[in-house]
Order: sequence, then structure tokens, then C-alpha cells
Amino acid sequence: MPYETIECDLKNKSKELLERNPYGKVPVLEDDGAVIYESAIIDEYLEDKYPALPLMSQDLAERARARIWVDYCNSRLQRAGGFVAHDYKVEQSKAEIVEYLRELDAHMRGRDYIAGAYSLADITFIPFFTRLDRYQATIGDDLPNVTAWMKRLLDRPAVKETL
Repeated sequence: MPYETIECDLKNKSKELLERNPYGKVPVLEDDGAVIYESAIIDEYLEDKYPALPLMSQDLAERARARIWVDYCNSRLQRAGGFVAHDYKVEQSKAEIVEYLRELDAHMRGRDYIAGAYSLADITFIPFFTRLDRYQATIGDDLPNVTAWMKRLLDRPAVKETL
């Protein structure tokens, strides 16, 4: 069965959203009576539900490395970007974003994807890349490896369809 998208006003959170996700954040996935929230957890749920289309390695160490990069994105880049977007610790957060992107650029040297083959780890970074203006961040010539990786990700047909 296809999934249904329901738009939410996050400035005026509905009772229905808060009943499904006590954090009051999106996305929320309802599937077969289960309510799952937090993007990384939803991603892993869908990975487990649709094993014919794997986005995580079967190798445990590679899976762990992918999860480390998911955490890096969420606990560093997205956190700092969220602070900027919500006008909190803006200058400090913008400086942190620059440093995190430099670290990413060094890691991406000689790589096509962040943790081996294309995986949930790469997918986790896509929302950050699509919100650069909101986060007052730029990725330019000083970050050639991140620039090339970002382009590879955003040029994927499945990603282009959603932008």
C-alpha cells in the first residue's frame, strides 16, 4: 500500500502530531499499526521492511560506520543548521558548520559515498544539502570533495523526483 503524506503546520502543532510524536517533529511514519518517528529510525525501519532494496551493508562493521555518519550528520550538521534556522547561537553554529564541512571534505577525498556503497548514511545528508540557504551555509570550491558528493547525491533520479 502506498504511503500517504499529511502536511503539518510546525508552528502550530496539531494534537494529532503530538499524539504520534511527543517530540512534535516530522517525519512520522504510520505503518501496519506502528507509529515510528525520527528520520534515522524511520530509515532503518524501512531498510528492514524492504530487504530486497538494501541501503545498508550486510557487513556489521560497515553498518556501524554508516550509523556513525548518520549520527555525525544529525548531531552536528543538522543541530548547528537548526540553531541557525531558529536564530539561536547563529555565529557559533555557522562556524561549526564550516568546520564540520571541512572534516567531511577530508573524509570524502577519494570516495564516491561516505561509508562505502551508497547507503542510508548518504541519504541522511541530503536534507542538509537541500537546506543550505536556510542554514546560511555554502559549499563551494574550497570543499571540492563535498561538492562532488553533494552533486552525486542530488543528481540521483530518486532524489531529483522529490526536490
